[in-house]
Amino acid sequence: MHFAIITDTSTNLPARYLRASDVTAVPFSYFVEEEEHLCPAADEFDGRAFYDQLRQGTEVKTALINEQRYTDYFEPVLQAGQDILFVGMSSGISGSMQVAKLAAHELCERYPNRKIVVMDTMAASLGEGIFVRTAVRLRDAGKTLAETAAELLRMRGHVCQFFTVDDLMFLRRGGRISNITAVLGTVLGIKPLLKGNEEGQIIVYGKTRGRKKALRALAEELEARFLPNHPYQHVAIAHGDCEEDAQTVAALIREQHPEVEVEIECYEPVTGSHVGPGTVALFFVGTER
Repeated sequence: MHFAIITDTSTNLPARYLRASDVTAVPFSYFVEEEEHLCPAADEFDGRAFYDQLRQGTEVKTALINEQRYTDYFEPVLQAGQDILFVGMSSGISGSMQVAKLAAHELCERYPNRKIVVMDTMAASLGEGIFVRTAVRLRDAGKTLAETAAELLRMRGHVCQFFTVDDLMFLRRGGRISNITAVLGTVLGIKPLLKGNEEGQIIVYGKTRGRKKALRALAEELEARFLPNHPYQHVAIAHGDCEEDAQTVAALIREQHPEVEVEIECYEPVTGSHVGPGTVALFFVGTER
C-alpha cells in the first residue's frame, strides 16, 4: 500500500466497507440538548430514532471540529511512515475542509519527509463517498498518491448530486431558503429540487408539486447525465429515514438501467440534521454537475 486514505463521516459509508478497504473516517460532531455525540458510520446509526427526534422537534446543532481532531487521526499515520490522501467534505458547505488543510500544513512542517494531499471533493454524503470508493480502487490497483489525487481532481466536475426534501423548514433553518418561501411551499405542497453546483454549494434549481413528482425528477436527472460506461461509475441514494422513497427512485433508475447496482444508505446525523427527515438524495458520475 503506497498511502493511507482518510475521510470524514460526511462520506456516509458503512463501517464494514471502511474496515474492509482500510479507510479511516474522522468523526464530525453533533449536539443534542448540548450533549456532544460523534457521528457514526452509516451501518452503526439508528436512523429511525434520530429522525424521530427531529420530527418531534428536538433541536440538533452542529459545529466545526477543531484542528486537533484531524491531527489526532493524521499524525499516527505519518509516524508509521505513510503518506496520506484526505478525502473531505465540500468547502462550499462547511469550513471543515479549511480546518483539515491547516492541520495538514502544520503536520507537513513537522514531518517534512511525508506528504498529505487534501482533496476537496466539492461533495458531501455518498457523493463524497464516490470519491473515497474511487480512491480505494486506484490505490489498490497500484496507483501512486499523486496519480490518485490527479484522477479524483479530473472526476470532480462529474460527480452529480441532486436531492429533494420533505420539510422545507429544515432548509430555512440552515439559511438555504427564506421563511416566506418555506411557509408557502409547505402549505402548497411544493417540493424543491436542489443540487450541488461547481463550487460545491447547495442550490435550489427547480421545484415540483407533490412528492412523487419530486422523486421522479431525481431519476430524470440521472437519465439526462448518466455515463454508464464511466470506469468509476457508482450510483448511490441517501435518505432521511424514508427508505421506501429511496427504493422508489432506485426502481425508476433500474427501469432504464437494469444492470446498475444502487447503494442506499440513511443520511448520517450531521448532514441529516440540516436537510431533515424525508430527504432523498441521488449521487452518480455524469456528464457534468
